Amino acid sequence: MMFFSDHHAEKQFDMLIRERLSLFRGLARRILANAADVDDAVQAALCKAWLRRRSFRDDAALASWVARIVINQSYDILRKQQREQRKLSAFANDSSSDSRDSDEALQCLDRAIAKLPELYRQTVHIAILSDLDTASAAKLLGCSANTLYQRIHKAKELLRKSLSHE
Repeated sequence: MMFFSDHHAEKQFDMLIRERLSLFRGLARRILANAADVDDAVQAALCKAWLRRRSFRDDAALASWVARIVINQSYDILRKQQREQRKLSAFANDSSSDSRDSDEALQCLDRAIAKLPELYRQTVHIAILSDLDTASAAKLLGCSANTLYQRIHKAKELLRKSLSHE
């Protein structure tokens, strides 16, 4: 059964956007610093979700499915910015090492999160970095609170391991 098969489904998608837009923007904001980039990521993700609506399976929560697309789109924009930044950094003068060190640490953490398997990357963004309470995060991720805690623990382990290798 396809979710988006009639006019009623269009209304449901519209309602999802109205109800969850702040969540989608919050997820993108955790990855992207610039408000314009956040808006671009959310808009592109919503367009992708609409264009791919026939691939949506009813066994997933619609909000979770769209949230994954928002997260992936945000990381696509971030990776593009990082590539551009690396190119530009060859021409930049050395400035304050303290600010550069903290920027490098944040970029290192962002890269480590981006490398996590999708399940744990989503867990980090939705359960840790968003302002959602545990019950809401678990519902959005389609799991119990206990499973959510286990995923958070595993995500933190994976991040520690990844960061210790850099």
